Amino acid sequence: MQAISTPAPVSLRTEALRALCMKDPGAKVLATHVLFEAMQMGNTTLDPSARLEPEAGALLPGRPTKPHLIAPTAGPQRSPFTPEGLAALLHAVTHIEFNAINLVVKT
Repeated sequence: MQAISTPAPVSLRTEALRALCMKDPGAKVLATHVLFEAMQMGNTTLDPSARLEPEAGALLPGRPTKPHLIAPTAGPQRSPFTPEGLAALLHAVTHIEFNAINLVVKT
């Protein structure tokens, strides 16, 4: 019988920093889900004294390069009761959720 191997434990802080630096929203969500699952399975380590450094050139938090960010007041005003306004509202909620991921991973 062949033994089932378990993956090596991952550093909770290192993987959280890696997720925080990711620019792609889909990759960031996937990384946080994978890290959460590893935590649930007891497959993470936590060393509060370890020095963490983002990869060279990484920004904190990682944000997509496009589109360029503008102030909420710089865009057109739309009623949420129109298709365009509902799309704008859902877009805004998506930004809030993306930033929420950054805040959770950062703490």
